[in-house]
Amino acid sequence: MDSDVSAKSKLLLPDLGDVKQIKIIEWLKKPGELVAAGEAVVEVETEKATFVIEAEKEGQLTRILVHAGATVKSGDVLAEIMLAAL
Repeated sequence: MDSDVSAKSKLLLPDLGDVKQIKIIEWLKKPGELVAAGEAVVEVETEKATFVIEAEKEGQLTRILVHAGATVKSGDVLAEIMLAAL
């Protein structure tokens, strides 16, 4: 078995109920940067509030799939994170 194979995790926009318009405001991390579990990665805005989406697991942000200014919906994949080796 190849021990160099790394696992990826998807950063998803969580279910926000009946919110219709969700906009990516700012990425707080850049590709290549390390993120900790629970660390804020991206700021989003709805009609009523602005809040952050946090990384669920520790790793390296490898790719941003939705750029600032884009409109997204619950469940959309926002980015990919290469998980930290155990």
